[in-house]
Amino acid sequence: MLTFPTKNLFIEGPDCSGKTTFVKKIHDMTGYRWHIHDRSQVSRSIFAKMYGRDLPFISSDLHSEVSDLNNRFIFMLPSFSIVKERFLSRGDDIHKDVKSIRGVYDSFVEGYEKFSGYPNFTPCLGVATDKQCEAIIASLSAVENSTLDEISDQVCRITSAKGGECYPLQFTLYDDGEFNDADQESLNHVGESEYYHMIFNSIHSKIDNELKGENEYKRIEDFTSRRFVHTDDTCISFIQVAIRDGLMDFHTVIRSSGTNNVFPYDLKFLYYLASTCYNRFNNHCDYVRIRFNLNSAHIVN
Repeated sequence: MLTFPTKNLFIEGPDCSGKTTFVKKIHDMTGYRWHIHDRSQVSRSIFAKMYGRDLPFISSDLHSEVSDLNNRFIFMLPSFSIVKERFLSRGDDIHKDVKSIRGVYDSFVEGYEKFSGYPNFTPCLGVATDKQCEAIIASLSAVENSTLDEISDQVCRITSAKGGECYPLQFTLYDDGEFNDADQESLNHVGESEYYHMIFNSIHSKIDNELKGENEYKRIEDFTSRRFVHTDDTCISFIQVAIRDGLMDFHTVIRSSGTNNVFPYDLKFLYYLASTCYNRFNNHCDYVRIRFNLNSAHIVN
């Protein structure tokens, strides 16, 4: 079974937006299913801009966090009247008046508008009721069970939201070894068939040769080898297969990817390729981690 898991679940929003209550509800309803953080690099970036903080690498830190599609964000944004009512009833350690809390609220509205197009951002408008929490839990669960087409769509959406290029972009998938969505026909996509067969033969020939000791060291490798690698200067530029602690790690680097035209086919091909590598070593591993690093993920006009 294919899984697109949540690495970190970040809860964002202005002060007095209900983040703490929301986190408790999610934990209570899911039995602490996810690793939840109160705030993320989004808040850090917003507050740095508000208070004129000159922090090194802050834009890069923000990009790294939001462009990892296994990171998911819930953006709490009730109406300002609700925020104001909460502030007046309980006060705040930092904000001493309504004007101050309003400034924070407006900055987060601006932040919400910036990130609302990102596929890993989910809004929670109004008060976080049990019904809303249940809906968000269902939405997160659905994302974790995405199809390959749905994952490709998320990659395209974040590329578009970033203005046409996301550099870099990453995500990780897992499979229990069943590879129910693997399709041999992915090798034969029109326009890419020769390329896909070249890569397929390259990685499998490399594995064959290393297991036979046909390398510069004349050394017979086993399933723990670090040498099961395909490299090239074309778009799919690096693949490594490695087995550790019962896990096959299938790591691929795509130096350049048109997310709205070729990448959906690349994803299906690489998933199928991972399945064939797993079938060779399934006596030594129980499941597969498939890591994707896309350097220039871009929209092709």
